[in-house]
Amino acid sequence: MVTPHLPPHQAANALLPHLLGQALGARGHTARFLTFGADGGRPETAYVRRRAARLRPTRLPQALEAAETWWKAAPLVRQSELAHIHSSTWMNQVAARLCLRHRRPYVLTHYGTEIWHHDRRDERFRRFNRDAAHVAFYSQALLDRARELELPLRRASVVYPPVADAFRARTAAEREALRARLLPDGGALLLNVKRLHPLADHATLLEAMDRVRRQRKDAVLLIAGQGEEEAGLKARAERLGLGSAVRFLGLVPNDEVAELQAAADLFVLSSVLEATPTVALEALASGTPVVSTDNPGGKELAGVFGDDVSVVPMRDPAALAEAILAFLAVLCWTREVTAGVVAGRFRLAGVTDCYLELYREALEA
Repeated sequence: MVTPHLPPHQAANALLPHLLGQALGARGHTARFLTFGADGGRPETAYVRRRAARLRPTRLPQALEAAETWWKAAPLVRQSELAHIHSSTWMNQVAARLCLRHRRPYVLTHYGTEIWHHDRRDERFRRFNRDAAHVAFYSQALLDRARELELPLRRASVVYPPVADAFRARTAAEREALRARLLPDGGALLLNVKRLHPLADHATLLEAMDRVRRQRKDAVLLIAGQGEEEAGLKARAERLGLGSAVRFLGLVPNDEVAELQAAADLFVLSSVLEATPTVALEALASGTPVVSTDNPGGKELAGVFGDDVSVVPMRDPAALAEAILAFLAVLCWTREVTAGVVAGRFRLAGVTDCYLELYREALEA
């Protein structure tokens, strides 16, 4: 598994390799990892140190990362039957070249950004895709976009992200106990779990929350995540006078995120760009409905889950606030059919089956 992130990061390309590695281990397979970061002591994991961002325009950090990747990935590739590469970074592309050098096939999974922002001119990226035994996409919209870009693909398919078993609907008593810890005085609980990044557009979410509070003084928004936008978002919340109505929780461990998802009345996704938003799937698996902007992933989930996902125009605080208030007016959990769809298409066992089939196909090619 070659991935830029692993937990406690909540990025999709951290959670999938981590969960998939656990599931493969439970079935008797061995998964090793190559990732960015300082040595975190994780078993079967090699780390490539990320160099200073301020020097990246010089290309020196990328060259150093590539050299370290070559050194650390080579023994992992030689010991493996195949590689599963998650997203596109210098580290990932170097690992792919090593796979070719040692005649090991690799499966590639795309999560969003690398496809949405591809300009057709990056020949290294196009070769990276062409040489993969199979390219899996996180959503149908993402695969459609890759085909529009005429990305060279030997084989391609959509494999939706898995939802960990910790994300489940709770009994009424369990849910009330969770809510009592978070909202001891009661009220309506809204949740967002995303890295604090411009594409998540938390600014629109805060503006919408300001409108919601004018009608629902008891509404509280929890934002789980960290990132470069944190200081500016906290300042915006203060300017809007939101005070304790918005709580920035920072980076939250995945088991605690599961409790937040189960306790919330509504999950709110304000992003301007998503493939398949795993955090929204986790909410639905927990019995919590979703309001999303009309980013590609939000629209795709609405097509799968129907009325349990409401979609509004992006960057429109008034529309987002109106949808939030509509859900809060008729508080309810997700429908039984949604639980069935999650169980059938989005649980880890099924996703693991899909990838094992891709691995077998790659090894037999």
